[in-house]
Amino acid sequence: MSDALPLVFVAPFAFAFWGVMAWAYFMEWRQMQRKRAVSGSHGGADRYSGLVISIGSSVIQVGAFVLAFQPQWRFRGHVLVPAYWAGLAVIVLGMLLRMHCWRVLGEFFTHTVTIVKDHQLVDNGAYRWVRHPSYLGAVLTLLGLGLALGSQASMVLIVLGTAAIYVYRIEAEEAALEAALGEPYTQFKKTRKRLIPFVY
Repeated sequence: MSDALPLVFVAPFAFAFWGVMAWAYFMEWRQMQRKRAVSGSHGGADRYSGLVISIGSSVIQVGAFVLAFQPQWRFRGHVLVPAYWAGLAVIVLGMLLRMHCWRVLGEFFTHTVTIVKDHQLVDNGAYRWVRHPSYLGAVLTLLGLGLALGSQASMVLIVLGTAAIYVYRIEAEEAALEAALGEPYTQFKKTRKRLIPFVY
């Protein structure tokens, strides 16, 4: 094992990591292609939050990889390998949660904040527990990346960056949904947290 490189670039760890990442990116790409026709513009209700997520998460990931090459911030000794495997597990968990949300939302899932015709409130599946489980899945995939990279600095960047972009997106989306759905969505907000049950 090389101390000069993050584990994600060292065999055999690299094979598992890049396989998982390829699967995650492919699933996101396929869902985006499926929903491109029904997703609205970045203006209006979306308030450009789709671009904030797209550009912001890309910058965060590139920055996390760059920081992972700085040995002074790397996880130490016996923590490194368990953190790598935990990171992969969290990436998979996050993607499975997102895929579940895509299935539960069905026609109402879009990549920009879009109010479709006859828009309805969805409160089953993971939506029984939190208001935005799909975003929780996205946050988990990024946190998993930070763990797999084995870098404290990468983790700090990911935590701060994802908090900023997803808080902005959630505020834009909730304003649009409350305007469109009215009292049912107001009550929905009162009965569950945004991302973490009973916490936030």
